[in-house]
Amino acid sequence: MTVPADMTTAQPLLHVQGLGVRFAGTEQPACEEIGFTLAPGEILGIVGESGSGKSVTCRALMGLLPENAALDGRMRFEGQDVLLADRRASARLRGPGLSMIFQDPMSALDPLMTVRGHIALRSPADPAPILRQAGLADPGPLLDAYPHQLSGGQCQRVAIACALARDPKLLIADEPTTALDVTVQAGILAQLRALADDHGMAVIFVSHDLAVIHQLCARVLVMHRGRVVEQGPVHEVLTAPRHAYTSRLIAAIPRPALRGQRLGLEPGATPAAPLPAPRAAADVPVLAFDDVTVRYTRDGQPFDAVRQVSLTLHRGEILGLVGESGSGKSTLAKTAVGLARTARGQVRLLDEVLDWTRPRMQWRRDVQYIFQDPRGALDPAARLLRQVRLPLDIHRAGSRAERDSRARALLAETRLEPELYQRKPASLSGGQRQRATIARALALAPQVLICDESVSALDVSIQARVLNLLMDLRETHGIAILFISHDLGVIHHLCDRVAVMRHGALVESGPTGQVFDAPQHPYTRQLLDAIPLLPDAAVPTPAARNAFAEGTA
Repeated sequence: MTVPADMTTAQPLLHVQGLGVRFAGTEQPACEEIGFTLAPGEILGIVGESGSGKSVTCRALMGLLPENAALDGRMRFEGQDVLLADRRASARLRGPGLSMIFQDPMSALDPLMTVRGHIALRSPADPAPILRQAGLADPGPLLDAYPHQLSGGQCQRVAIACALARDPKLLIADEPTTALDVTVQAGILAQLRALADDHGMAVIFVSHDLAVIHQLCARVLVMHRGRVVEQGPVHEVLTAPRHAYTSRLIAAIPRPALRGQRLGLEPGATPAAPLPAPRAAADVPVLAFDDVTVRYTRDGQPFDAVRQVSLTLHRGEILGLVGESGSGKSTLAKTAVGLARTARGQVRLLDEVLDWTRPRMQWRRDVQYIFQDPRGALDPAARLLRQVRLPLDIHRAGSRAERDSRARALLAETRLEPELYQRKPASLSGGQRQRATIARALALAPQVLICDESVSALDVSIQARVLNLLMDLRETHGIAILFISHDLGVIHHLCDRVAVMRHGALVESGPTGQVFDAPQHPYTRQLLDAIPLLPDAAVPTPAARNAFAEGTA
């Protein structure tokens, strides 16, 4: 790929030309003909879906690809020419030259090493200033803590501190905020921006979230199937995309103008029905939390993970539950399926009190739970059809032939192709696995579906298909959905009502439009202020939205 003339500045920090990667035993290259230029202090965004070659490109620059990867191309870093096939030459640049932050800080940090030990491996300097530079205002109490004792945001800031310990000229951040709360994400983005502005450090920021890219980056590269299909100033690319794939990505993103509509309409599909009016207070709720408190013990002292929360969920309604990690969202939801016990209050299903010390099989049929990680929720050794049929087998719902037919119908309803039914989870994409967990959850025709961060780690196009599916299920089955998420854009798009939790307590609830347009609690306003937004002109035209469905993403 030819580097555009307006990107070839005098004395660029990094110039990449003809980067290509092919893994042994594969027909298609993981990426090919990648080229770009990066100036000191510049933040460059790279976007694309899983498999587009984003992470492979970054790891090639760092010399971190496995031995079965064949590399082509070259880069010039601070005036030094490096053949990318020469891994040792790339490795010599690591540390004071190039450094990298990975997506999952818990995997990047050693569970047996303290925060102090992580920094000491990279620099003999006092770790506290380095940690403050990474955004930890008071690092002292954390120096002797282990990763499992930190929050996700704290772990990511420790990983950033490790990457900054040797004052790199270029920082590569690979999806560093994907699973973080919006307020934590906003803090990390602000810290990266400050490092670029104050220290002249260049940043390559990899993400599938175009709104985050718009907030942080000056320029963006859009990758698809291992190639750069579009690049340029970020506002220009997002408001006037030239490539159909960029338009498809934009069409898949929830935003106020598309609220309640299907994202990336499929050929022949009709717009979603209007969101239903709020249920009358006299209606008997399908699920009700009455003054629920959940108490745990930490360091020998009791504490309330959930404090006196009351909420109702009605038939055909989607209720959004939001808040930061540790706010009690998942703990509250787990009381509905017996995975957390109430210390006070009660949970009612169709006005029947759920007592999980004496469970009934019908309760297990009526309330189904979809977890965040579909890989962990599925049996790695069992084929897809068998896993979806398993709840029917356990409850002896019909003959074996009828159960098999029902499982196939559910997989088809979640738009999984028949050739996938006999595959195991490892051979499926994240979106396919998540749709399989939804199919399994629907097997027993539940009254309530609990979705716990079930789309947080998915690519935007796969997320759009799952959200469309949930809207379909509400319309066709009248199912009630409790949707837990830290992504307020998704909550606004999907939910009829929203409830906001903080420190185990319910701080605000109401119709989604009312809460978003006129939040009453300062914490709700703080969450809303932290949402990264796309530029208004990025709202796709109907043609662009149909292009999404006609593409292969």
